[in-house]
Amino acid sequence: MMTHNELWLTYHQTSRCNKPATAQLVELEFQNEKLTDLEDVLEHLFCQGFVEAQHRSLSYWESPSGQRLNPGHALEELLTEGVGKCPQSALRLVIADCPPHLWFSYVYTHKSGAPTVTQRVKFCHAQEAKLEIIAHLTNHIFRNGYLPARYRTVVTWEGTCGRKIEEHEKLDALLTAGEGLSETSPLRLIIDAACAHKQTCHAACH
Repeated sequence: MMTHNELWLTYHQTSRCNKPATAQLVELEFQNEKLTDLEDVLEHLFCQGFVEAQHRSLSYWESPSGQRLNPGHALEELLTEGVGKCPQSALRLVIADCPPHLWFSYVYTHKSGAPTVTQRVKFCHAQEAKLEIIAHLTNHIFRNGYLPARYRTVVTWEGTCGRKIEEHEKLDALLTAGEGLSETSPLRLIIDAACAHKQTCHAACH
């Protein structure tokens, strides 16, 4: 028999990773039915429209410490252990509605034999600026000093198949198309460093 009748949870939506998590208190008895495990709670949240149905396959539970939980985990057991009894120990409902990161590689046109370096950008760590389009990503790279400022005029982007990517293209559209999703399919930041060197020399001579 259940001795607890309320559960605290917080929503952690990937697309809102830079914003505070929203907390909710859920009553475990609803319309004369008891919610007994995490799957019951999840079904209840979707039935009430608190989470959009399209995110059903992207949603899962974590403990307050971030450990993945089985959807069949009994609520009484969790609450007896103190999990979900207050806002500070709330369960985490993770809604992975967009990729949490993007991969890209540095490609120097004048270093054909040099190894290609690949880098991952986590959207939740880029809190100093929004990352919505390629231009934001380019600015993020130079703002953090990953490339020297003199290369700013000689960089362009390409997709995994060599298609030129414009600065105004949206990152979520590229990720949805499979571009930049993993280390094996990164976007390509093309750097014509030789051209930058010539420009520097020309400016120094004048």
